[in-house]
Amino acid sequence: MALRYDFDMVEVPPTGVAGEKVAMFRDPATVAALKEADAAVQAYFSDSGFILQEYNSGAPPGRYPMRDEEARIALIDRLTANLDAYDLANVNWGGFDFDAFMNALSTAEPVEDALLAPLPGVRSDDLTNEIIAARIASRQKKGRRMLALGGLLLGLILLFYVASQTLM
Repeated sequence: MALRYDFDMVEVPPTGVAGEKVAMFRDPATVAALKEADAAVQAYFSDSGFILQEYNSGAPPGRYPMRDEEARIALIDRLTANLDAYDLANVNWGGFDFDAFMNALSTAEPVEDALLAPLPGVRSDDLTNEIIAARIASRQKKGRRMLALGGLLLGLILLFYVASQTLM
């Protein structure tokens, strides 16, 4: 069975200060695969903001709570910045498919928190102005998310190019 790469941003409050959000995969099999990966892969994800434990916000597959948008963009920035710090060529990924992860990351869409658990008796066509405004805001933020993903993809391309040149 293929791994699922959806993840949630979870606030982990350190003692005495405001909380920080970390990423946690929803699929226990994905977490298990990363735990089987080489130490360099685990360190790359940990230093980028992932905790190798599972957590499920209840968002549907391919979606994430809109409240996590800023934290996800910051996570993508850290994933990009950390590419240069780790030698990920020829490492054991433990069954974790980085290309599938990148695809899931780039295609995930935000869902307004109010839409995660519909209120009883409310039909989907009875949208309030607040939900409509949230959807519009989500579309505006998509541009920032795409720019962050573009930076990550560019870093990956450069990493694989350098790796392919050293093998020749």
